[in-house]
Amino acid sequence: MLRSLQIKNFALVERLNLEFSPHLNVLTGETGAGKSLLIDAIRFVLGERLDTIRTDSAAEGSCLVEAVFEISDKKLRFQDVLEPFLESGDEVLILRKELTGEGKSRCSINNKSVNNSTLKEAGKILLDIHGQYDHQLLFEVSSHLDLADRFSQAENLKADYRKLFEEYSSYLKERDELKALEEGREREIDLLKYQIDEMERAALKENEEEELKKEHIRLANAEKLYENAARLLSLLNEEEQSASNLLTQGYKEMSSLSRLDPSLEPLKSDYETVQLNLEEMIRALRDYQESLSFDFGRLAEIETRLDAVELLKKKYGGEISKILGFLDQARKKYDRLVHSGLYGKEIEQKIKKVLPALSEKAGQLAEKRKKASAQLKKMIETELRDLQIPNAQFECRMEKTDFSLSGQDQLEFMISLNPGQPLLALRKIISGGEASRVMLALKRALVKVDPVSTLIFDEIDANIGGRLGSVTGRKLKEISREHQVLLITHLPQIASFADRHFKVDKAVRNGKTFTQCFLLEGEERVKELAQMMSGKRETEISRKHAEEMLNLSGRK
Repeated sequence: MLRSLQIKNFALVERLNLEFSPHLNVLTGETGAGKSLLIDAIRFVLGERLDTIRTDSAAEGSCLVEAVFEISDKKLRFQDVLEPFLESGDEVLILRKELTGEGKSRCSINNKSVNNSTLKEAGKILLDIHGQYDHQLLFEVSSHLDLADRFSQAENLKADYRKLFEEYSSYLKERDELKALEEGREREIDLLKYQIDEMERAALKENEEEELKKEHIRLANAEKLYENAARLLSLLNEEEQSASNLLTQGYKEMSSLSRLDPSLEPLKSDYETVQLNLEEMIRALRDYQESLSFDFGRLAEIETRLDAVELLKKKYGGEISKILGFLDQARKKYDRLVHSGLYGKEIEQKIKKVLPALSEKAGQLAEKRKKASAQLKKMIETELRDLQIPNAQFECRMEKTDFSLSGQDQLEFMISLNPGQPLLALRKIISGGEASRVMLALKRALVKVDPVSTLIFDEIDANIGGRLGSVTGRKLKEISREHQVLLITHLPQIASFADRHFKVDKAVRNGKTFTQCFLLEGEERVKELAQMMSGKRETEISRKHAEEMLNLSGRK
C-alpha cells in the first residue's frame, strides 16, 4: 500500500507531506483547487512524463516526488522488477523522482538509481489509477475479453496458449513467404545464383579490408618509411654522438659511482636495463627497415582488391560483415527455392502437428471464459441492483473466431437496463451515469482477483447523482477492505465513508498561487461535508445532514 507521499515544487504544489490510511482515503475540494495535481504527482513518480511541473521563479530547487510503499504482501518481494531493490528485512519500497531546473531527471528505488522505464514497471505492480473517463473502456469491445480473463484468472493457461500460437504463426509466416517466393521462382533463383557466385568468388574474410588498408599504407609510403627509419638508426647507433655511444660512455661513470657507494648498485642495474632495451630497439628497427617492400605490383594488386570490396559493399552492405550476412541469407533463400516442394511439406507437417495442441488450449480458455462470464453476469446484476438499476440484465456474449493471440473467442458485454428491453451492445445504449455504475460494478466484481494493492479513483463518481452517493460510497468502502483506495470525489455522501479525509484548496502568497492539502478531523470534517452539500456557506441544515452522514457511515 501507499504509506506516504512527499511532493516538492510540483506545478502549484510548493511542499506537501501526506500519510495515508491502508483503507479508504478521500480528497475533496472545489473544482480547480488542484486535487488532480496530487494524482499527477503519483503518476510522475511512477514514470509518467508530465508537463505540469513548476518551472517559474517561485520554485526553489528541483521538483521532487517521493512515494513510500509498504511491502506487506510476500508476493511483491518475488516480482522480477522489485526483487533487486529489496533486502531481507525491508518493509518499505521508496520510489523517488527528481527533476532539476535544467530538465534532467534522477530516479531511484530504495536509493538505487534506475531509469524512468523501471519506475513505470514498478508502478504497474504497486498501484492502479482509474480516471473519470475509464468508463470509456466499456465501449471498446477489445477490452471486454481482457476484463473477463482477469476475472477467470487464466493467466497461466493464456501464457501456454500464446506460446503455441506464436509457434503456429511463425509456421504460417514461413508458408506465406515460401508461396510469395514461388511466384517468381525461376527469376529469383537466377538472381540469387548470380549474387551467391559473385560473393563466393570474392572470398571475403572478416577484417580483411582493415589489413589491406594497413598494407597499402606501408607499400605506398615504403620509401619515406625507409628514410625515416634510417635517420632514426643513425641517431640511435651510427653517429659519434648517438644514443648508444653516449650510454656506453655513461656506463663507465655509473660503474665508478657504484664502486664507491654500493647503495647505487640497483641504479646501475636499471642503467644496464636501459642499454639492453636500446639494443633491442635498434635490432627491431633494423629488421623493420629490411622488411619494407618496394613491390609496386603488390600495391596495384591491393588497390584492385580494395576496389572490388568497395563495389560489393555498395551492392550488398556497408561493411564486410554485412556482405557475409547477406551471403548466408541468400544461400538459405536459394536452398528454399530450389527445394521448395520439400520445405513446403515440412512446414505443413509442423502446422499439422501444432494445431491439435493449439485447439485444445483455445478450448480450455473458452471453457474458463464461459464459467467466468456466468459468474460475472450474476455478480454485476447484483451490484447494479444495489446501484438502483433493479431490472438490469447483463451478459458476456461469446463468439468463436479464427485463432488470435487472445485465443479463439470474441467477447462483448451486452446489457438491458429496463424491463422488456432486449440485450444490446453496451456501447450502444448506456449513458454516462449508467456507465459509471457499470464500471463500479465491474471493479467490485474484480476486486478479489486484482493483484494491485492500491487503487486510485479520479472522480469515477462523475455522472452519479447525490441519491446514489451513499450506495457508491458503501461499495467503495467494501473495495477498501481488500485494497487501499484513494478517491477524488465531489459527493459528500461518498466522502463521509473515508477513513482519512483530505481537503485540497488554493492559497495566494506574495502574488503567487499555491495548492495545499490538509487532513480533516472532527469538526473540520463536519464543516467540509456541510459546505459540500450547501456550497461555500455552511448552514444549520447542511451541518445536521453532515453529522448524520458521518454517524450512518460509522466515521464519527
